[in-house]
Amino acid sequence: MEITRRRFLLAGGAAAVAAPGLAGLAAGRGGVELDPREDAVWVASAPEMPYVPRFDGDRKVDLAIIGGGYTGLACAYYAKRFRPDWKVVVLESHGLASSASSRNSGAVYASYVGESDPDLADAGLARLRTFIEEEEIDCDFGPASTLMMLTSPGAAERAQADLPTGARFVSAGELAERAATEYYAGAVAPPGYYHVQPAKLAVGHARAALGVGTELFAHSPALTVQLGRPARIETPRGELVADQVVIATNAHTPRLGIGRYSMFPVHQYSFATRRLDAGELERFGLDRWMLRFERSTLPVTFSVTPDGHFFVRLVLGYASHDSCVWPDLGSARSLAQRIFEQRFPAVADVGLTHGWHGVTGHTALFKQFSGPIGDGNVHVSAAYNGLGIMPAHNNAYLTACRIVGYDEPHVRYLTGVGSQLPVPGDFYRSLVLKPFMRLMTPV
Repeated sequence: MEITRRRFLLAGGAAAVAAPGLAGLAAGRGGVELDPREDAVWVASAPEMPYVPRFDGDRKVDLAIIGGGYTGLACAYYAKRFRPDWKVVVLESHGLASSASSRNSGAVYASYVGESDPDLADAGLARLRTFIEEEEIDCDFGPASTLMMLTSPGAAERAQADLPTGARFVSAGELAERAATEYYAGAVAPPGYYHVQPAKLAVGHARAALGVGTELFAHSPALTVQLGRPARIETPRGELVADQVVIATNAHTPRLGIGRYSMFPVHQYSFATRRLDAGELERFGLDRWMLRFERSTLPVTFSVTPDGHFFVRLVLGYASHDSCVWPDLGSARSLAQRIFEQRFPAVADVGLTHGWHGVTGHTALFKQFSGPIGDGNVHVSAAYNGLGIMPAHNNAYLTACRIVGYDEPHVRYLTGVGSQLPVPGDFYRSLVLKPFMRLMTPV
């Protein structure tokens, strides 16, 4: 079977040929998108990403990983530690970690969306913490004071009557006095949240992978992946033959023709203030709660970065043909500014100076899309449903365990396509999902 990414220079893409018996792997209008990606605000205060070359020539390797974000880099790191004798290669179509890994909200929580086993989530958080400590990654990881913001009096009353263990209710009056907003009816301050500087963590992943001897290649898209034993990957400058392959492309995965009826990309936009000094952070009440999540159908996140930017992150919706390029970023900026001005007008008055677009992978049941496909030597890890820093890293570890045969009980959660509820094709998504998301925009 051939999974094609033929539209790699923005030419009109031809459909790929799907393998018999592999539901959900047929490619439609798609292929790799090489549109430039603007940097998120995180990148300016992070160390420079290590330089890595483009892939060139024909190679035979033990493990090839497509996607150079948290998942791909961590999987390469763990696989190489387990099997130092293996040749492990990572192919990234853009710059390393230039998609969701460097443009998310920085929120970390011991939770797998769609999975109820607390041991899985606790083990994943512990593993990420251990990785950061052992690799000495300076990424501002630590506990984050957090608010779950409530927009209606009814929701606030219910939340106050049913507080989780360790949580505190914050009244509308306290929010007006101490958090620079009169928009909300109240909030819940829950325990257990952490924060990380995403771009610093991404650089740490790349350095760790290089440190154990993996080979990383940027601006080296996989044009086709021919399943089989071994699998064959065509790139612009040569062919890579691999005994094992990992698809670590998250929201971009359907553009490969993989999981098109199991997952879909959802777009977000973030808009940040200029850097605020300590006095401004205190005056605006931004020194008390680092993360602020608005509970609504389409979640809105506000966050303070470690270096003093305050930003909003909102959901935009779905773009046709599983595209990871949003067609109207100007309107997205305007919408983000309106939401900011509604919720935090005093802070918005200082000016919004830096915006960036992002995309995340989602499934109908909010379960991760991960596990083997094809002949069992190609593995997918994607669709973390919007809270992916910890699951992306932990799934990379579990995928490496599966590949090398390491006995790890949580590998059973890598269930592949079979555990997913099918999602409608692009026509119905465009017909239903787009207007629904526009209707639910919380303005």
